[in-house]
Amino acid sequence: MGEKIMKVIKIIFLIIMVLILIPTPTNSKPGFLEIKPVVAKRVSRFLQQNNPRISGSCGNGNDGQVCGGYLFEGRNAICCNNKCTEAGHDFNNCGACGMKCAFGEICCRGECVNARSDKKHCGFCNNLCVGDGNCVYGVCDYAV
Repeated sequence: MGEKIMKVIKIIFLIIMVLILIPTPTNSKPGFLEIKPVVAKRVSRFLQQNNPRISGSCGNGNDGQVCGGYLFEGRNAICCNNKCTEAGHDFNNCGACGMKCAFGEICCRGECVNARSDKKHCGFCNNLCVGDGNCVYGVCDYAV
């Protein structure tokens, strides 16, 4: 009876060790700027349409109008498809509603750019290659 209990304990121990040693996948990609969503300061949506603090509600077909206020800290926040989005970095609404960036492009300051070759946005937004440096594969002065 004692040997069976020891075998069960060994098996449980091995299973625990295997589970601990399994690497966990990450969603981040090296070399790209991770944009974290801004958490709204208000929690309740109760009587939102009557709230004087909210300028430009996006619920009534107000596409293209300024919205958000404190939600995006006043940075390029516009109504698109009844949602308040930051057009300066939104892939699907880059600079204006419906302006979707092509495959391989990112939205930087409201314009779609190829971060693999753009000298002003090399690898990620606002990464300027200094001097005569070229941007190749998202790296400034990459030796080919």
